Amino acid sequence: MTDTVSEEKRSEIMSRIHSGKAKEDWTGMELEVHNWLKAKHIEHAMMPDVEGDPDVMLKNDGNPIFLFLDGCFWHACPKHYERPKSRQDYWKKHVEEANEKREERREELPYDWVRIWEHDIDNGEFKEIIEETLNG
Repeated sequence: MTDTVSEEKRSEIMSRIHSGKAKEDWTGMELEVHNWLKAKHIEHAMMPDVEGDPDVMLKNDGNPIFLFLDGCFWHACPKHYERPKSRQDYWKKHVEEANEKREERREELPYDWVRIWEHDIDNGEFKEIIEETLNG
């Protein structure tokens, strides 16, 4: 996969992903998970202001569980990530190495968390993951 936008445009696009907490700035994944949680009357908060920047907090009767909604490309999904053929060093640093550091930081987080991959949202499996997490 070759990046088709300039570095400046890519930077602008990426800065908008989590720059704001307003609903209009949420990604499609965040909206889909939020709408499903709301429809199921599952108490949650989007974009909670806690260490590690999780995307969702499931309130879970005072025992919160945090969700990271990770895109398959930007978080180097083991099933779907493929490094673009152009600018290999750039992508290795900005996706793969950044993801390794992120994983190390997440392992140190002082709370329970679950990763939900983009493909789990696309195929609807996120619903089962969340239900199992809450009932688990």
